Amino acid sequence: MDTDREERNTKTSSVAQHPFEWLRSHTTHRRGVRGGRPIPVGANEVLERLATLPVSVWTYRFDHDSVRHMGPMAQDFAATFGLGSSDRTIALVDANGVCMASIQALNRRLVEVEAEVARLRAAQQEEDSNSGHVE
Repeated sequence: MDTDREERNTKTSSVAQHPFEWLRSHTTHRRGVRGGRPIPVGANEVLERLATLPVSVWTYRFDHDSVRHMGPMAQDFAATFGLGSSDRTIALVDANGVCMASIQALNRRLVEVEAEVARLRAAQQEEDSNSGHVE
């Protein structure tokens, strides 16, 4: 397996797909968020961390007073997930990744709950049918 070649292909592909992020990262010489927590190792951990992430509502100084924005603060996001090149902005690719991993974890939990509900319903129906035959 040629890992050097794969790494070059990945870097080339990421430059082509995310040129502005690559350019910003290289021109500012950023190499990742310092401090914070280690990067989560699975979708369930991402979901657990996301559940603790504070979400705020704010207005930028340049916005009209009626304009509101909602989301996490970049510093909190960086400290919670250890992702990105700055604790001053949240890269869309990181926000999307966190959302997608969380959706996957929620879907797995939903499938488990649906299976448990189906099992309980079947057990209840069996119990009901058995109690109807007893005289």
